[in-house]
Amino acid sequence: MVATITVLTVATAAGLVVAWGIVFLSLGFHSCSAPGNRCDETLGGVVVYAGPVVVALVVVLAVVVSVLRLVRRRVAWPVAVIGLVAVVAVFFAALLLVDSAVTLGI
Repeated sequence: MVATITVLTVATAAGLVVAWGIVFLSLGFHSCSAPGNRCDETLGGVVVYAGPVVVALVVVLAVVVSVLRLVRRRVAWPVAVIGLVAVVAVFFAALLLVDSAVTLGI
């Protein structure tokens, strides 16, 4: 139970940091006005706005499933660890999508 609560706390804190990190990825689109650069602003906008929502859903899902498993007296820390890994995976997926949306020509 202690491990589950600890990992869920870390996952929640990481979720906040990752959500803000995804929002800050929008700064990469300031180079779109430079000559030779191309940007897919639609993809970038979807990533920047939907990314924090996906992170929040992952954290909430991990918390709910973990609490349900704890109530049923089952091991819940693996679910919390999977939630933490999923939060990090969402950030790197968002990073890859934003990087593919901005093409530097110079």
